[in-house]
Amino acid sequence: MGASKANGRLDGAVGLPEVLVRRLRAGELWHAVLLVGESSQAERAARWLAQALLCEAPRADAPCGRCRSCAQFSAGSHPDFWASGEEGLKAGDVEALQAWLATKGHGTRKVYVLYGADEMTPVAANRMLKTLEEPAPETYAILTAKSRQKVLSTLRSRSFTCLLSASPPFLSTDPTSISVVARAASAEDPSFAGLMERVIEWTETWLSGGTTPWEMAASWQSIAKDVPAEEGLLLLAEWLRELMRVRAGGQAERFAEWQEAARRIAPILEVEQYAACVQAVMEARLRLQSHVAWLLNLEQMCVRLREVTTSW
Repeated sequence: MGASKANGRLDGAVGLPEVLVRRLRAGELWHAVLLVGESSQAERAARWLAQALLCEAPRADAPCGRCRSCAQFSAGSHPDFWASGEEGLKAGDVEALQAWLATKGHGTRKVYVLYGADEMTPVAANRMLKTLEEPAPETYAILTAKSRQKVLSTLRSRSFTCLLSASPPFLSTDPTSISVVARAASAEDPSFAGLMERVIEWTETWLSGGTTPWEMAASWQSIAKDVPAEEGLLLLAEWLRELMRVRAGGQAERFAEWQEAARRIAPILEVEQYAACVQAVMEARLRLQSHVAWLLNLEQMCVRLREVTTSW
């Protein structure tokens, strides 16, 4: 795949076709892209693509997860990124987007994402036509849809359609976690110092069944207090994916330094249970975008984790 050499399996992880990633790396990406696939997968693909476009690192390494732009993107505060459509796209959303596009960017590029282009109101879709027909320089549009056929034909004709490859939700490595795992394994970032050991200890305590979900949530909040919430959850999800891989008979790949711990813990659950746990963590990550109170979010996640380990 086009991104495999530079960034692990980033393109495959979110189902992006090779041609799109190749054009991204070459600086030849179309000004408007329509990503068609399951909602959560399309959202992850759109966010990865937007972050890659805004990243300050060389194209072959984007998104690096380390530059100022990536930090702003992860924090949800990037001034040159706009997203709408989580609750349906209406004419007012398009008007707000057009007003934002008219403002001067902070960097060299501006990127916007419109989720659910196949569910836009007809008025909103028609108002988007001119914006797509006459894009400003270095401005990129990313649209998502579950059904290509339901997207207004005039919108389809003004964007390049990419069908996302089917993959089980949440089971592929999340592209934005690549740098997080690398930092956890490195001694260079003091905020991650000793974090992996604490994550392993937290995992074993949870799997032993000796704590309540509320105690688990409070404990996680304490051990991951020095890293951004999203990065902590990404690290946990990747660790659970690693345990799932080892449980299925593989080797610890991304957490090779903790191979012994992975082999010790992996037999506690079945592969299907680990998959369900990964999904619970990634759903908690998605709830961050909805501004759910952090501790409440963690408690919901831990309740689900406890259910997985006790109800199978």
